[in-house]
Amino acid sequence: MQVDALYKRIRWQIIIATFLTYTVMYISRKAFAAAAPLLMQDIGMTAVQFGVASSIYYILYGLSKFGSGFLADRLNPRIFLTIVLVVVAIINVGIGFSNSVGLLLTLYCLTAIAQGCGFPPIAKAISQWYSKSERGGWYSLWNTSHNVGGALAPLIASGVIAYTGNWRYAFFVPAAITIIQALITLALIRGKPEKYGLPNVGVWKNDKQQLEINKYSKAGLSMWKMFRTYILNNPIIWVAILGDLCIYIIRTVTNDWVSVYFVKELGWDLIKSNSLVSWFEVGGILGGLSAGFISDRFFKADRWTTILIYSIILILGMIGVGLTINIHYYLVAICFFVVGAGIYAPQMLFALGVIEASHADGAGAATGLKGGVTYIGAALAGAPIALIEKHYSWNGVFTLLGIIATILVLLTIALIVLEKKNKK
Repeated sequence: MQVDALYKRIRWQIIIATFLTYTVMYISRKAFAAAAPLLMQDIGMTAVQFGVASSIYYILYGLSKFGSGFLADRLNPRIFLTIVLVVVAIINVGIGFSNSVGLLLTLYCLTAIAQGCGFPPIAKAISQWYSKSERGGWYSLWNTSHNVGGALAPLIASGVIAYTGNWRYAFFVPAAITIIQALITLALIRGKPEKYGLPNVGVWKNDKQQLEINKYSKAGLSMWKMFRTYILNNPIIWVAILGDLCIYIIRTVTNDWVSVYFVKELGWDLIKSNSLVSWFEVGGILGGLSAGFISDRFFKADRWTTILIYSIILILGMIGVGLTINIHYYLVAICFFVVGAGIYAPQMLFALGVIEASHADGAGAATGLKGGVTYIGAALAGAPIALIEKHYSWNGVFTLLGIIATILVLLTIALIVLEKKNKK
């Protein structure tokens, strides 16, 4: 009875603390994109400079995510995440005080290194406290932190700017919120169950699928041998990473370029254009929440089939945006809602699938590798998108996104085939 009570209490602490941590990190991270039009106007930052900085940001973020993945499997997540949050807050304050394009973009890129350390220890904690047959639902719940943070970021930034008349407060306010969250994280996050005299989560839940993963995962391996055997040489993980790469390109273009496109090309005001990102993120909440439960309850934790369904939803939403963009705001907003659902569901399930396809103790390294590679996709949404828009107009950008969405569907079908072969 005491074991059950302690397990349940700490599991709620983990999900609440990790949810709030990533929400706040998102609020800090996305302030830059939300304030970008005013930065261009106030200190002379150009669209190309913004694109180059975004590319560098995501490359550094991916490298940081990769490196921190190995650290996450070794270090205490509570201390790790607390330090990360404090560093993010300090850099945001520095951005707010910047008066030159060079300094501002340098600090923005430094933020990437700190932000990249956030997800691997969170993934590790969730994989240790929630078993496979239930993980989809819990991970879906946690994954909405992306959307809550993503929806709040432009609203907070736009609201603060409108209230103060100064873009700098769009960075100061998130910094203050981040410091408060650092204290909450320090108080609530915990290490693996075994450190508290509790059984492995697969044993506690009597989860056959989790116990199979535990059996498949050899004990006593060095970090490098585990990484090479269970992650680096695993074809399912690599195909999933390529699929996630497609998702990240589409997602990042939507997040980073929507405000620029609708303000500069269509003449919308900042609040109206940023509100589309909020519709996108709210749609992502629905997609992320439903995807985990659907994969757990209707497909017996089959992540890949569920991804295929949502990939088709994504393509339908993208077509809808193209058809309604010059008709009515609410039609465009609804399509962004659908696109959000079609992006965040696969993104969540790709991460979950990679964790479950690797070693039981390799969640940090597996998600680190995925993050390192997929954020190349985010980098491709920076300077390359700016150059494509310059030479081929926005029609060229939209065509490219359609091709990438089609590749996503083909990769997902390949994952379904590989999974069936492995089970034979």
